[in-house]
Amino acid sequence: MEITVKKSIEDFSFIASNGQTNIALAAGPKLSGENSSFRPMQLLLASLGGCMSIDIMMILKKQRQEVHNLEIKIIGDRVDGTPAYFNKIVIEVHVKGNVKEEKLQQAIRLSEEKYCSVYHSLRQDGEITTKYILNGD
Repeated sequence: MEITVKKSIEDFSFIASNGQTNIALAAGPKLSGENSSFRPMQLLLASLGGCMSIDIMMILKKQRQEVHNLEIKIIGDRVDGTPAYFNKIVIEVHVKGNVKEEKLQQAIRLSEEKYCSVYHSLRQDGEITTKYILNGD
């Protein structure tokens, strides 16, 4: 999987691309002067909500549950300092349809415990390596 993030016209605005789709992102309004693009930490919460939404829908469909609407609201609290990481995330799953409660509970549990890669990527036991290339070298 590869994502490219390039500086846009403004210094603190960027375009993220997967080669097919672009997403605008920017620093907060203090640096970027705008509030119309996603900020990186908002994208992290959106990714978590998207991942869980896909998992929950797939599981409920396999369980032959009739889902009319699925909405996930995610509230992230960040520490006051640098880095301002999430110290608490609350996930609210709203489902409308002919869905049995125990089936929804099972779908959420399976997403959290087994399937949602973003949920598991937020754990602290992963390895991240950073490399750089300066002026093409």
